[in-house]
Parts: sequence; structure tokens; C-alpha cells
Amino acid sequence: MKKRLLVILLIVLVGVAPLLAATTYGPDNAAYEQTAQPFTGTNIWSLSMGGAGLGMKGYSESFLLNPANLPGSGFKLSIPAVTVTAYNVVKILESPMIDYIASGEDEDMIKAAQEFLKTIGKGQGDVLTTDISLLTLNAGGLGLSVQAQERLMSYKTGAEMTSTKLIAQVTAAATLGLGFKIPVIPKWLDIDLGANVQVAYKAYLEQIDAQTIIGMMGDDSSDPAKVFLNETPLIAGWSMPITIGMNVNGPYGLSLSAVARNINATQHMTAYKSVDDWAIENFDQSISGEAGHNPATIEEFEVVPEFRFDLGLSWSQSLGGSLLTPTLSFDIVDAGKLAGLQGDDLTRAFWESTRIGASLRLLDILDLRYGLSKGYHSVGLGIDLFVVHLDVAYYTLEYGKNLGDKPIDALSVRVGLLSR
Repeated sequence: MKKRLLVILLIVLVGVAPLLAATTYGPDNAAYEQTAQPFTGTNIWSLSMGGAGLGMKGYSESFLLNPANLPGSGFKLSIPAVTVTAYNVVKILESPMIDYIASGEDEDMIKAAQEFLKTIGKGQGDVLTTDISLLTLNAGGLGLSVQAQERLMSYKTGAEMTSTKLIAQVTAAATLGLGFKIPVIPKWLDIDLGANVQVAYKAYLEQIDAQTIIGMMGDDSSDPAKVFLNETPLIAGWSMPITIGMNVNGPYGLSLSAVARNINATQHMTAYKSVDDWAIENFDQSISGEAGHNPATIEEFEVVPEFRFDLGLSWSQSLGGSLLTPTLSFDIVDAGKLAGLQGDDLTRAFWESTRIGASLRLLDILDLRYGLSKGYHSVGLGIDLFVVHLDVAYYTLEYGKNLGDKPIDALSVRVGLLSR
């Protein structure tokens, strides 16, 4: 009898152990699945070309996509650049939300929030992303970038508006890149090699539901600052990923690219009871100013992103000096997952991983871009006016497990100074 009870107890413990090991605020919880994604700044050039462009040089942030783009890029300095991305653009324009906001009435502001929440679909999603590039430098094979990003994500469990959860995340990252060129056959063949090391610090708040947001907007006695500083858990941590890239450059503007990502990319995360607890624990300083407050942590966990290997083929050629510069890119994202597949599975995975893009630069002033990713089209426009550079991209991202499950359209606008 005792042996039978021990066996039953063992079975129960083995079954329950994985549940006990699951993290509350990590990717084990579907609501926080997107927070586990490695940090990537909004690359408006690549997004407007369907996510392609591994071998595309000529702009300051190209080495962040592929560090092998550093050699031969020349001197580029961008201080600063701001990119704002809005999602579900068509749904928002079709809703009465903008009219409610324009009225300025308190009741209409609540209605605007309700209409906005209606545009968010079931499952994972994004609401708004703001990228600030404080410094981007390319000089003699050396690259340096300092970035910050605010990302507001969504997770919805059902069709009802009240099931919407919002997660606010902030990331700061500094990236140092180094690249050099190896001549092989003069004017016919050379190889670019490069590597990036990034230090990233990420922090995000516990999910907040739609009803709470609307309630705070309609309740004058509510103090949002107190709620977020003292009552909402904050999850924060660091990572130091490494990216290695290579370009094999041939004649007539042809280039073959290979990039290995998420090397040493483990994210070391800690969940704190509140933002104030995080500040006291890390800086010995209370944000709220409350005296005698003892910080508390909830849990610690690690997130290990999967290693990724990307391949790309590109062609770029200047015609008539700077009169006309066409560029074509064909990339395969996460090419390693194609290994071992056959037949229809291989065909489907290949097209899911394929990114195709084209750009046409006129007189070093105007850029026209087009892309195709997973069957979704993207378009982009770039205008260079002396030291001011404006870029716009409209594209679609897939947030579902399979193609067509949950496409979300997005509009990104970037304004930068000095080098583009």
C-alpha cells in the first residue's frame, strides 16, 4: 500500500513539476510571449523591402542587420533619428476614433479608447512602437549605435473588448560593431567580415486589462502614477547577444550574405513587485518618495532565444553616376529550419522564410522601395533633403502561428538628421 502511494505521489510530482517551474511573467505565459523576442530596432529600410536587405549598404543602420556591411560603407553619422510605428492602421482610419479624439470632450475620449480597443484582434499583437536612435556611427569599419525603444504590445484571449491586455516595454541597447575587407581577386572577388556585440536592458510592466484603462480614464479620483509606480510589477533584465556576418562580393554588384544571430543571447530577467521596488533595488532610490519601503522581488528566470542563421543574395549597381541606383535583395530568414524537410513541407517552409525586396534610388535624393514577405506586400519612400532624411514604410506582419492567421498592417515614419 505504501509503495502504491509513493508511486502515485511520484507521478503527481513529475506531472506538476513543469507547471511549478513555469514563470509567471516569462514566455511560458502566453500573454508575455512577445517579451522574449531579442531586441531589434525598427529597420524601416528592410521592412519596406519585405524584411530583405542583408547585403544592402548605403545607410547608417545597415550594420545592425548585418555587421559585414561595415567595410566600404564610408563615414556615416546620424544624431538623432526617431521612428514611430502604428499598427492596425486601416482599422483605425475606418473607425470613429479620430473624430472622438478631435472633439476633446471627456466622454468622447473614453469612447475613443473603446473604439481603439475594438481594433485589436485576438491573440498576440502590437499597438505602438517608438524608436529613438541617439547615435549611429560608421567609420573605417567601426560601428556604434545607441538606441532606445518603447513598445506597447497586446494580448487578447477572446473576441470581447474586455479581454484585451496591454503590456508596455522599454528597451535600451548599445551596439559595437567591427568589420574588415579581405581582397581575394582584385575587382572580381572580396570578402567582408563583421561582428556586433550588443548590451541590451529590457523592462516591461505586468499586463493591464482594458477595463482598468477605461476605468482610470473615467475616474478623476484615480491616480495612474501611483498604480504604475507602487502597485504594478515590473520585469527587467539584461542580455549581451553577438551577431556575426559575412558578405562574399562578386563582379557586377552581386553579393552573397550569411548572418548568424542570437549567439550568447540569454536574457537574465528579474520580476520586481513594483517600479519603485526596482528603483530601490538597483539605484537605492525611491521614485515615489515613500520612506521606509523595503524592495521585494517576485521571481528570477532566463530566456534563451533560438540560434538563427540567415542567407541573402543581393545586387546593386549605380547607373550614370548617382543618377540611378537599383537594388534587389533575396533573403532566406532562419535558413537552418529548412534542413531535413522534404516535399510540401520544404516548399511551404521555404516560402515562409523568403523575403524579397527592391529599391530604386534617384539622384541620391529619392528612394522608392517595394517588398514581398510571406505573400504580404510592402512599400516605402525615402527623401533626403540636405541633412534631414524622411522615410516612410507601410507593410504587413504575421502574428499567427500560420500564414493568414493574424496579419496586422503597420505604418512606420522615420525622421533623422545628418547621414541617412
